[in-house]
Amino acid sequence: MTRDRSDARGPGRSGDPGADDAKVELGAADTLASDGASSGGHSPPDSAAVAAASASSSPSSSSNSHIRGVGPGDRLGRYELGDELGTGGMASVFRAKDTELRRDVAVKVLFPHLAKKDEITRRFQREARAAAVLEHPNILRVYDVGASAGTPPFIVMELVRGQSLREVIEAHGAMLAELVACTGALLCEALAVAHAAGIVHRDVKPGNVMLADDGRLLLADFGVARLDDDDSLVTKSGALLGTPSFMAPEQALGNPVDARSDLYSVGASLYQLATGGVPFTGPTAKIVADASRGAATPALRRRPAVGVELSRFIERMMSPDPGKRPATAAAAAAELRAIAAAGGVGEPIDEVKAFALDRAGWDAAKRPIVVARLLELARAARETSMPQALAFVDRALALDGDNPAAKTLAEELMAPRPRRWLMVVVGVAAVGLAVGGVMMMMSDGDGGRGTGTGERGDAGRGTEIGMTGSDPDSDGGSGAGSEPDSGSAAAAAVDAAAAADAAGVAVLRRDAGLRPPIDAGATTMVAIDAGTVIVAADAAPMLVAVADATVAAPARVTFAFDTWCELTIDDEPRGRADREREVTLAPGRHRAECSQGPGLGSWSSTIEVDAGEVRRVDGTLLRPVEVTIEAGDSVRIAGKTIARGERVMLRPNRYRIEIIVDGKARAAAYVNIPRVASCSLRDRPTLDCYR
Repeated sequence: MTRDRSDARGPGRSGDPGADDAKVELGAADTLASDGASSGGHSPPDSAAVAAASASSSPSSSSNSHIRGVGPGDRLGRYELGDELGTGGMASVFRAKDTELRRDVAVKVLFPHLAKKDEITRRFQREARAAAVLEHPNILRVYDVGASAGTPPFIVMELVRGQSLREVIEAHGAMLAELVACTGALLCEALAVAHAAGIVHRDVKPGNVMLADDGRLLLADFGVARLDDDDSLVTKSGALLGTPSFMAPEQALGNPVDARSDLYSVGASLYQLATGGVPFTGPTAKIVADASRGAATPALRRRPAVGVELSRFIERMMSPDPGKRPATAAAAAAELRAIAAAGGVGEPIDEVKAFALDRAGWDAAKRPIVVARLLELARAARETSMPQALAFVDRALALDGDNPAAKTLAEELMAPRPRRWLMVVVGVAAVGLAVGGVMMMMSDGDGGRGTGTGERGDAGRGTEIGMTGSDPDSDGGSGAGSEPDSGSAAAAAVDAAAAADAAGVAVLRRDAGLRPPIDAGATTMVAIDAGTVIVAADAAPMLVAVADATVAAPARVTFAFDTWCELTIDDEPRGRADREREVTLAPGRHRAECSQGPGLGSWSSTIEVDAGEVRRVDGTLLRPVEVTIEAGDSVRIAGKTIARGERVMLRPNRYRIEIIVDGKARAAAYVNIPRVASCSLRDRPTLDCYR
C-alpha cells in the first residue's frame, strides 16, 4: 500500500486538519500496521499474562536514563526490525520479522524520551493490556509486549496490508451513505465487545480504523483506552488524551466518560466518512466549545447525498447530552444496519469487503441500486408525506443528477395543482371589500348620502381606502338622491383583491413561470345596486388573473474536475461532483467553490453567465507528484514504460504498476500515489511509493 509518512505523524500532520492538528497527546501511531501478511491462527495472550508482562517490562526510574533509540536492523528480543511504517504522538511503528515463528509482524516502539517517564510507559503498555483481552474480527490483534534493558518498551501486533479510513477518504472521497452505515455498524459491534469488557476506547476516529486489502475492517490504537480498574493518569487527566474533533464533550472537559463517549466519536467519524470533512475545525478551545453546544453543521446540509436518515442518526450520536445518544453500541449498530438495509445494500461485512477489493467497482454497482430504492420509497411516500417523498427524490438526484426517472418523478411531485382555492379566496375578498365599502358609505344614518353642506362624511372613508367615484365634497355628492357609484366600488374591490393575490403569490410560490393561468370560469362576479351586494350572473365578470412574470432562461454550466469534490455555488451546496456535475444558474455573477474538506484539495472561481448559456468550467484540485522510478529495470504505468532512474509526474491516484526485468513483466500491483510533493517507487520490501 502507499504509506505517506506524514499520515502517521502526531500533531501537525497534513491529512486531518482541525482534528489531529489540535491533538494534544496521542496514545500511539495512528496507523498501527501495513503491508504485511495476515497472522495465522494464534490467539492473543490472556489478560493476566499481558498484565504480568506489562508490570515486569516497565523500566524503573533508575534505568530509564540509559534507554537508547532503535531503528531498522535493530533487534528487540526475537523481533528483527525492518522499515519504519510510521510515527505517532508516542511511538514509531516498524515492520519486523518474528524469528521464532517466521512471520512478519508490526512492532510499535515507544519513543526513548517518553520511555524515561514511568507513567507514559505504563500507559503505553496499557494499550496491549486493553487490546489483548478483546477477541473480535473487527479489532486488530495484539500478539506480544515486552522491553529489553536499555531499549524502549514495545508492542507486537498483526501486520495488515491496507489503509486507514482517513487515507481512504482522502483518496476516494466521501462514501455512499449506505457504506458509511455498514462501516459504522461494524465499528459499533467491535466497540460493544470492548464495552462489555469494561474498556472505553476514547480515541475512535477514521485514522485509527484500518481497511485491510483483504476486506477486513479493523479498529486499532487503544493507546488512550480507559479500563474500569484503572486509576492511572488516563482517568485523572482524560481531557488531555484523544483527538478533539472526534472527542465527546464530556471527555474534552475532563468529566467522567463511559461507552456513550465512544458513540459520540463514532458519530463524528461517520460524519467525516459521509461528508469528507471533520465536524469541527480550529483551535482546541473552539472545537471543544462548538462540540459542547452541538454546533456541527448537519451532514445533510454539507452534502445532500448523505440523506435525511443517516444525517439525523449522526446528529443523535453527536449530541452534547450523552442521554440523547443511543444507549449502547449494540443499539447503535442495529440502527445503522437498518439504514443500510433500507438503502438496498446487503450484510455490512460483505459490503465493506467488496468495497475494499474494488472501490470504484463497488460504487458503480451500488449507486444505481440505492437510487432505484430511493425512487421506490418516494413513490410510496407521495400519497402520505410529500416532504418525505421530495427528500427521497432530492437525495436520488444528488447521487445521480442525470437519472431520467428521478427527474420525471421530481417534476411530477412539483407539478402545480389547480389553484381554484386561490380564486375562492379572491372572490371572497372581493365580496368582503365591496360589502365593507358599501357599508361604510351607508353607516352615517342617512343611507350614506352626503350632508348637503359639503362635509366629508363616511363616504370619505371609502376614498381613503382607495374607492373611486364622485368627490364627496363636490355638488354631485350632496343631493338627497345621490348614490355611490356601483361600478367604482366593484373596481375598487377588484383592485384590492388583485393586490392581495399578488402578495399571496409572492409568498406561496417561487415557480411562478410554471403555474397555469387562473381559470376565468372560477372567478366570482359581483355587482352593486343601490348599496346592496348581490351575485349577478349577468354582470361583467371580475377576472382576477395573476400575470406570471417572464423568467429568463437559466444557464447550464458543467463543472469538470480532476477528482471528486463537494460543489457549492453562492454558499449553497450543490452536491458532490464526481469528476463532473451539471447545474443550472440564473443569469449573472456567481461564486463557485469545490472542496474535499479542510486541508485537502479545493478550487474556487467567480463566473458570470448569460441567459440560456451552455458552458463548461474546468477546475484542478490535485497537484502532480514527482515519482522517481527505483524498481526493476523499468515499470509500466498506464501503458507507458518508464526506465529506472527516470522521473514521472503522476496525479495522486491508484495505479496498476508492472515491474519489468530483462524485458519481461515480473510483477504487478496496485499502488496509491499519495498527496505529497515527491516519492520514490521501490519494490522492496514491497512495491510502493516511499517518501
